[in-house]
Amino acid sequence: MRRQIMWTARNWPGCEHLDLRVGDDGVVADGLILAAPEGEPIRLAYRIECDRAWRTRAVTLEHHRRERTTLTRDEPGRWLVNGRERLDLAECIDVDIALTPFTNTLPIRRLGLASGVAADLHVVYILPEPELTVGPADQRYTRLDTGYRYESGTFRADLAIDRDGLVTDYPDLWSMEQPTA
Repeated sequence: MRRQIMWTARNWPGCEHLDLRVGDDGVVADGLILAAPEGEPIRLAYRIECDRAWRTRAVTLEHHRRERTTLTRDEPGRWLVNGRERLDLAECIDVDIALTPFTNTLPIRRLGLASGVAADLHVVYILPEPELTVGPADQRYTRLDTGYRYESGTFRADLAIDRDGLVTDYPDLWSMEQPTA
């Protein structure tokens, strides 16, 4: 599978383009986010590489005001951020980049939950602004009839998804642009 996806931000100027490739050797997602959620423009390019089961193996982030940040996860599950081991990320499988709806697809595809079933996760949470921070976060995904409920702390959103598990509607934040062809 190869897909080109566009999302438009709803509450601030912004858009995202994603080139998603899923093959026998795994998943590669190349994304570019242009947004101004706090009024200050951000350009963030990311590349996420996963194995065939949608488990994250590597993430590269290129922020227009910062040096490149790399995260890698080895077979025993150790995370390295810019080459340094991060013990606080040891239980994490998925990554969540705060500015993109795509990273919700990682646990959605990996878990494949049945309707009504929920899963609690520890994820690597990446916040690009004001400073790029990487840390652990607790999240919960619940399969609904038409999508997933995403919860983290006091935040909650019901996400609509398409047949590939990609978010088509992230209330108040992002909407997928459907091709007209």
